[in-house]
Amino acid sequence: LHLRAAVVQGYGGPQMEWGALGEAALAVGRGVPWFASNTDLTIPSGRGIAPGNGAAVEVVRIATRWMRNPPEPRVAGKPLPPMHRETVIRTGARHPLVVGDRLDTDIEGAHAGGVDSLLVLTGVTDGHQLLAAPPAHRPTYVDRDLRGLLTGQPEVTGEAESGFRCGGWSATAGADALELDGDGDPLDGLRALCAAAWTAAGEGTCGLAADTALKRLGLAG
Repeated sequence: LHLRAAVVQGYGGPQMEWGALGEAALAVGRGVPWFASNTDLTIPSGRGIAPGNGAAVEVVRIATRWMRNPPEPRVAGKPLPPMHRETVIRTGARHPLVVGDRLDTDIEGAHAGGVDSLLVLTGVTDGHQLLAAPPAHRPTYVDRDLRGLLTGQPEVTGEAESGFRCGGWSATAGADALELDGDGDPLDGLRALCAAAWTAAGEGTCGLAADTALKRLGLAG
């Protein structure tokens, strides 16, 4: 019997051994405290989308379902606030900004911490997912990549009845689909669409068709 003080799961890269997950599951099954750095199910890689730390956490979770009261890991990182809070304390940040490519960890973590967020479109989130995001997954800002940190975000103006405008674009929520008019930077069009979709959805998720509008912006996937 190997005594363990805790099981700690963090992303170990593509070389993670299956035996290590087995040892983790056995230890958690014996009641050893269980911690995870984050629960991102996937991560972007140079060859596509790959399993993230959350996928390894799920392996241990599935392997311990036999327990009468299956344990859950204590998560230090996104989307829970402990790591963000510690970062703010250590840096003394007055206006923190969470930057990430995932709605269900990065952006949700910003909401949990009560701070602004910037979604970059270089990872796993596409236009359809962004427009259908529930309130806790809606970023404050949207940009192509990290270079957006060095440029200002254009203002989105308007209202539901007359439409929302950003740059040269105008977006409205129709009866069955999101509608887009105008021309200019595709990101401005996406920002206007977000305002229209999220206003129409309220506290829910937007189910309006968006294929035509996103194709016009070259963001249909």
